[in-house]
Amino acid sequence: MRRELPFDVVVEILARVPVKDLIRFRCVCKTWRSLFQEERFYRQHMTHPPTRIVSFRRSDTLLGRFSYQDGKPWWYSKMLNVRDNKLLLGAGLVGHCHGLFCLYFEDKTFCVWNPSLSELIRIQTRHVSNWAEMGFGYDNSSQDYKIVLVLDMRGSHSKALVLSLKSGESRIIDVLCLENIVVMIRMRLPGTLVGENIYWQVYDDELKVTDKILGFDLVSETFNYCPGPSNCGKAFPQDLEGLGGGGLCTVGVDALPGDIIEKIGGCSGGIKSWSKMCNLSRGLLEISTGCRIDKILLLSAITYAGLLLVLENIGGRESKLVAYNLEEKSLTNVETSLSHYTCGWESSDVC
Repeated sequence: MRRELPFDVVVEILARVPVKDLIRFRCVCKTWRSLFQEERFYRQHMTHPPTRIVSFRRSDTLLGRFSYQDGKPWWYSKMLNVRDNKLLLGAGLVGHCHGLFCLYFEDKTFCVWNPSLSELIRIQTRHVSNWAEMGFGYDNSSQDYKIVLVLDMRGSHSKALVLSLKSGESRIIDVLCLENIVVMIRMRLPGTLVGENIYWQVYDDELKVTDKILGFDLVSETFNYCPGPSNCGKAFPQDLEGLGGGGLCTVGVDALPGDIIEKIGGCSGGIKSWSKMCNLSRGLLEISTGCRIDKILLLSAITYAGLLLVLENIGGRESKLVAYNLEEKSLTNVETSLSHYTCGWESSDVC
């Protein structure tokens, strides 16, 4: 006699299925179709993200993928279609959340791209001509995705635009001003999303990293300043990245020994202290990459699936991608056919 699985077990299995397959499964039965439309199932599905990373590149190959499977990191090149079988050239990244990418175009318009479905949705908003910091995230309290753009960071009347995707409404809010600080005034870079907060590095008028980090709460829609790690201003360029457990980390190159240092700070209830998470010495990097290293330039770094992924330029000659396992404390050189010279990337849980 045939025995059926309990429905809660079926739901748990389906919550681990890629989005593309779920779309096909909608025609299996009315129960499944209804299940896939429930907010509860959507939230459960988000807790099982696939282990892939999308790379945004400024070259002929716009997009690539990095995967971490069977305990081993590997990179493979694949063109990701956006719409009409064409790549989305000239788009900039605002931020990413739940496998969705928020992008902006040269004409100052915005969109949300779902690479799993190859869908691109235009966002209607008021005209915005200039902004510096920008971010994209999800507010669980209102079940709404939000875009935030800091419009002006000079003087005591700093403003930001917050756009709610559910309602389509946008509003202008005040931004706390920090005297004698210029925050990314010449750089349009996405913030780092950790939970329901977005963070940005703070720079002084000489474009050097300060000991402050600007934070934005997606729920209360307020800005605040948090203390940065003690190596701010000494180790730069420096990347700010989120951790899966809800922490925030910085990755930078120590100016004297040339080591790559990662520090971690807790985000729950605000950042109060920082501690060193790992120190990748120049000798360790030489063994992993098989190259003699005179000088290291940090191009990019992300933390994902228990790995610290570092894209580094060695002495201006070539670039290497290395993966450091934070639990096993082991370093691996990641072989790839992609050119790293003009590569910039952001991580996401895409299908």
